[in-house]
Amino acid sequence: MQGSLALTAMRNEGPFILEWVAWQKMLGFENILILHNDCTDHSPQLLRLLDRMGEVTAKRHEPREGHSPQAEAYRTARSNRLVKQAEWMFTCDVDEFLVIHKGDGSIGALLDNGKVPFAAMAINWRLFGSAGHRKWQDDLVHRRYFLSSEPDFKRNSVIKSFVRHPRLYKRLNSHCASGWQGKGAWGQGGNYWALSDGSRFDEFHPNKHPQNAVPDDRKLHHIAEVHHYAVRSHEEFSFKKGRPAASDFADRYTDTFRKTLDRNEVENLAVSTYRKRFDSEYDRLCQIPGVMRLHHLCCADYVADMCTKRGDDPAADERYLIHREMAQKLPRH
Repeated sequence: MQGSLALTAMRNEGPFILEWVAWQKMLGFENILILHNDCTDHSPQLLRLLDRMGEVTAKRHEPREGHSPQAEAYRTARSNRLVKQAEWMFTCDVDEFLVIHKGDGSIGALLDNGKVPFAAMAINWRLFGSAGHRKWQDDLVHRRYFLSSEPDFKRNSVIKSFVRHPRLYKRLNSHCASGWQGKGAWGQGGNYWALSDGSRFDEFHPNKHPQNAVPDDRKLHHIAEVHHYAVRSHEEFSFKKGRPAASDFADRYTDTFRKTLDRNEVENLAVSTYRKRFDSEYDRLCQIPGVMRLHHLCCADYVADMCTKRGDDPAADERYLIHREMAQKLPRH
């Protein structure tokens, strides 16, 4: 969709970059902006290659001491030309996938090609669990994890947002935007937040305690939802456990977090409607010279980091050896 932008912030997310980028391309985003910081894997090299090929715009940023990396990324993004030019911007993390059940499943169908009357749209989470997987492997996340929460699960009230003209807001974050400074009074004309079915979300006011969630009785999933893979495999969550959250440095990744968000109540195959379109975009990215070499290096880095944290030797992990060998066999860009 012309004038649309997908925005994310990341650190050391190398194995998941190609899938996430292909997903945004498939949905119809004109531009993708990725902010990254302090990476120790090969993801900056992969992002630079995708940037040179015109697939994404990747920018490194340096968070100020004492400030959360994610907040700093969105502060930096606000001055980026793509954000300045965007007519509609959607923010989400690399473990979140927007799924649209309207028309052809594109963002153009969801937003009537940008002609909807409101200032922003809030879309609810749908939490997905580990599906019993204990170990990470190099699979597509959206196909490996197919068990989700029931729609009425309380944490599904959390939202991600499309925002029209994001520069009209003083502050951006991964859920919404705040500090609106547009023309006219908030709540009048088109100055209001809507839910995914277009109904008004009057509880939201960007200048009065902006919300990251809707009331429990207003959760919607039949028009659009954001599939959130917060846990993935047991090994991956153990690796994340104890890490300060990028948004606020909180010790969020605890056993309680895993128990609460590892939701596997119902089979959810909604992403299957995208299969052919996704495969086309993903295969196209993988065919870019040098991409798969860097992807395999990122995978090897990921395995090595997980091994190191638990005190294991990466060289004794078959996955590490396989990805290193595959990378060595592929030519550089």
